[in-house]
Amino acid sequence: MSDTGFRAMTWMYRLIDLFSSPEQKLARLPLRRGMTVVDYACGPGRYTIPVARFVGPEGRVYAVDIQPLAVKMVQDFAARARLANVETVLVKGYDTGIPGACADVVLLLDAFHSIGDRVALVREVRRIIKPNGVFLMEPGHMDVAAARSVVTGTGLFRHVETVKKDMRFAPLP
Repeated sequence: MSDTGFRAMTWMYRLIDLFSSPEQKLARLPLRRGMTVVDYACGPGRYTIPVARFVGPEGRVYAVDIQPLAVKMVQDFAARARLANVETVLVKGYDTGIPGACADVVLLLDAFHSIGDRVALVREVRRIIKPNGVFLMEPGHMDVAAARSVVTGTGLFRHVETVKKDMRFAPLP
């Protein structure tokens, strides 16, 4: 996505967030202070920043994106909010470089539709998530059943529940 397209998307999210805040979606997650959360395809940080506040200074949030402007925006927002627990990760492919089995929660919200190699992404999510972790995905502009089929078809996750378009998965051993 171009920088102009990314800025337009960010503006659209700000408008949407006036009617449906990211905190409402996050309230349904089992987030606790001290957790490690990965916000994969973090965009402008609309979930990253609230999660970082929630997990507190003893927690950690990895904000992962392929768009350099997204990473820069999250860094700026985190600095302005004095959140030292946010680490940004600019990726070129699907290997995040995040330590294995460290994430309590992995978020992939409104991005699965734009992923080129969905199986590679699901493999990376499985690599970084703890055995008892939660993978929350909202597939964006993609059919929910089709997205669920991709994730469960890898044999790496089982589907736990779907609420509206939010799908919760648990890692398989």
